[in-house]
Order: sequence, then C-alpha cells, then structure tokens
Amino acid sequence: MHTATSFVLTLLVLGYAVVSGLVNRWYVAPALIFVGLGMALGPFGFNLLDAGPGTQGYTVLAQLALTVILFNQAAKLDPGRVLRRGHVTFRLLVIGIPLTLILGTLTAALLLPVLPWWEAVCLAAIVAPTEVALIDALLEDHRIPERVRNALSVESGFYDGFALAVLLAAVALASAHADSRPQSWMWFVVRTEFLSLVIGAGVGLLGAGVIAWSRHREWMSDTWAQLATVAVALICFEFGERVHASGFVAAFTGGLAFAVVARRTNTQVSGQVSDAAGQLLELMVFAMFGAFAVIDAWAHVTWQIVLFCVVALFAVRLVAVLVALIRTDLPGYSRVFIGWFGPRGIGTVVLGLVVIDRGDIQHANLLAQAGIVAVTLSLVLHSATAPLGIGRYAATRRS
Repeated sequence: MHTATSFVLTLLVLGYAVVSGLVNRWYVAPALIFVGLGMALGPFGFNLLDAGPGTQGYTVLAQLALTVILFNQAAKLDPGRVLRRGHVTFRLLVIGIPLTLILGTLTAALLLPVLPWWEAVCLAAIVAPTEVALIDALLEDHRIPERVRNALSVESGFYDGFALAVLLAAVALASAHADSRPQSWMWFVVRTEFLSLVIGAGVGLLGAGVIAWSRHREWMSDTWAQLATVAVALICFEFGERVHASGFVAAFTGGLAFAVVARRTNTQVSGQVSDAAGQLLELMVFAMFGAFAVIDAWAHVTWQIVLFCVVALFAVRLVAVLVALIRTDLPGYSRVFIGWFGPRGIGTVVLGLVVIDRGDIQHANLLAQAGIVAVTLSLVLHSATAPLGIGRYAATRRS
C-alpha cells in the first residue's frame, strides 16, 4: 500500500478516536463514517488514497482484518453454553442461519436468473453474515434485554463460519463443473473444509496451551498475552493458506480451540488489544472500500441487484428469524428487532473477494456489485434505524 495512503488512513483513525464516544451515542456504525471518508478522499474525491496496482494491497488488508475478527469472535464463544441455553440462540444457529442461506439462494435465482445455481448459493453466502459489533451501541445499551443482545452477538459470531463453509462448498461444486475429474474437486472440498478444521484446531490448541503455560508461570504479562492471541490467529490463517486450504476456516476453528483450552486451564486473557487490532484493520478496510468500490459499483448497478439486496438484507433475514423463533417465549417485538438488526460488514466484503479469487466465476462483476450494494445499504439503514429500535424498548419500559 502506498506510503501516503498509510499516512492518511492513520490520520483518519486518530481523528475518529477523538470523537468515537460522541459517535457511539448517535448509534452510527464507525464503518459508515470511514466509508464516507474514503469516498471523499479516494480517486472520485480529493484523490489522497491510492490502492496501488491491482487489488493485492486491499485484499491483504481485508484478509488480515477478517482473520483477527473471526478468531476473536470464536474465542469468545462457548458452544456448550449455547447448546445448554437452547431456544433463542440455538434456534438462530440451527434454523435461522441455514434458512437464511436457502431463502437467499432462492431469492438470487428468482431476481437474478442469469446466475447459475452455484453462483446463486455463493451470492447468498456472501450477503448473509451479520456483524452486530459494527454498531457497538446495540451491544452496550442496557435498554435492550440482555437475552436479545446475547442472541445477536452469538449469532454474529457463528455466521462467518457457517457462510464461509457454504461458500467454499459452492466453489467446490463450481470446480466440479469446470473439471470433469472428480478427484480434483473432491480434494478441494477436503482441503478447504476438513483440512482447515484440523489445522485451525491444532494451532489453536497449541497456541492456547503455550500461552496458558507461560501465564501460569507468570512469564507473560496480560498485554503480551493479548498480542500473542493475535499472533495465533495469524498463524492459523497462514498455515491454512500454505497448504491451499482456507485460512479463514482455520482462524475460526483456531479461535474455538483456543477458547476451550483457556476455559479448562482457567487462563484469563483480556481481548481488548486483539479487539482493537481487529477494529483498526476493519476501519481501514472500509475507508478503502469507500474510496475504490462504492461509487463505481453504484454507478453501474441495476435495479435487479438493488432489489435483491433489499430483499436479502431485510425480508429474507426477518422471515428466517421469525420462523426460527416460533414457539419461543421471546416477545414479538424482540423477535422483529433481532430479525431487523443484522448489519453486514467485513464478512461480506472478504467473502466476495474469496469467491472471486478462488472460483471459476462467470458473473464476478454482478456478485461484487451485489456485495458492495448490500454492505452500503446495511450500514446506512441499520445506523439510521438503531435509535428508533432502541427507543421502542425504552418506551416499553416506561409504560
């Protein structure tokens, strides 16, 4: 990435940090602010941001961001607790996520009939992952019931892993059509799905074990333990990519394995540094996203793509969540709240890059445009409606 671009991005992060508390009170997604700044400072504005030749620098930055975020999300999850709690979070995972992917695929096939079925699956997987942490205030506002905030957070944590697995399976299916040799695409499935799981689990277990061993002997401070978790996440990704598997699946699995060891060894590692590193990388990605993707995509988008994104973001997710939560004791408004607030972010951006990079994509531009439109629509509409949604909870409590 160009030196001047790095300097400008650093200034943007510093400037945002100064007013971050104020922005948080407005329930505005920080990513939306960086997208706007990127649009103003990119080639369509003041031309202060330069991605360099090709998209390699941007892709690497986005990969680093998602790797750290996936690992952090997984490391905070407790699958056993989710299964024991049952009902809301469990139903969102085992019913809501698969149903969202199925309905998204059908919507893509209906509204964008030019897509082959496997590309429709890819598109559904690209736009499905939620990232509720984009609007931190949703998770921090105690007017929202803790049960609802927990459900949104857990669902968001698992979504990238689910969507990525489906997407890679669709890419493997594409390889089967492009290559008549069954051993070729079967090996692709083994590498991207199963080998990635083994690598991630192995690195995560070993990394957590080393950190726990050092912490219990008081050889490692809390700050260095947090930095070590970032290193473990990046090692998971690198090992996965080295063997041509999926570094992202390895990172997510590594985070789950890390969490298991940390709990069993009673090793407390604060996630402040690793979370901050992930957010820093993510905001830089969104600045570049605004500079080089948003304006160009919207300039050439068709009404069919916009309609698909609107239906996929709001109708598909809402229907899937409402169906998943049938016969639960959650109040009706809380069900609608969960169904509405599913912001799309870095997961959609990076999954779009993954599918374009790895598959024999016939309609790559269409998939890229849909991902860009989905993210920008989500950032704007979810930020705009967050105060209204939370205000309804406040009004209910007063009455």
